[in-house]
Amino acid sequence: MDTLIKDLKPVSGVALSSEDGDVLEVSGECDADTLCAVTSVSAAQLSKIGELLAAGSLERWYVVTEAQTYYASERPLDRRRLVAVGEALKSPEATSKGLHKAAR
Repeated sequence: MDTLIKDLKPVSGVALSSEDGDVLEVSGECDADTLCAVTSVSAAQLSKIGELLAAGSLERWYVVTEAQTYYASERPLDRRRLVAVGEALKSPEATSKGLHKAAR
């Protein structure tokens, strides 16, 4: 997990969470309990939207605010989620892909 923070420069904190939002592992600076809980609730809603659109299963997503970017990468095989938080970016796609690659 420490390697992720070094490799993904904009990321300041990373956590591994259960599907239910329980923190399993954390590295860096973040409120892991809140991050994991909120991504768990958000993932359920985003999955429902994906089903309605027949878009397939949710793999990764991110949300950008004025202050930060929040990332989530689903790990369906072991029913876990890798989540991260970092600086606000105009284009977080590369960081999201890097986190998703590490989650596999």
